[in-house]
Amino acid sequence: MSSLILIYVVVIGGAFMFMTSRGRKKQAAQSQMMQTALVPGAEVRTIGGVIGTVLELTDEYVVIETTPGVKLKFTKQAIAGVTQPESAETSTYGDELTPAEEEAAAEESAADESEEHEDAKPEQKVG
Repeated sequence: MSSLILIYVVVIGGAFMFMTSRGRKKQAAQSQMMQTALVPGAEVRTIGGVIGTVLELTDEYVVIETTPGVKLKFTKQAIAGVTQPESAETSTYGDELTPAEEEAAAEESAADESEEHEDAKPEQKVG
């Protein structure tokens, strides 16, 4: 009986060690990929929440510019992530409509509303 409990403890302990080491390896690989993706001109966020543009890179340090003329030097480990600035050319809501398309869409929505009113039944009072 006691040997069975010992086997369970060893198996559960081994599974726990395997799961935690996998997570650490995955996190280290992701951090390494992010640090190799750093290039001058990229917008980054530090672990302290400072956001800036990468100016210079060395093996250990990153120099970022937070505002024009303000340069800060950080270790590569202090970079939490690379942020992707939104381009003014791309729209998050889709393509812009031409005036003719806007007019057609307005007419279609007006037609839909009039159909809804025709289909509506008068309310009946229950007494």
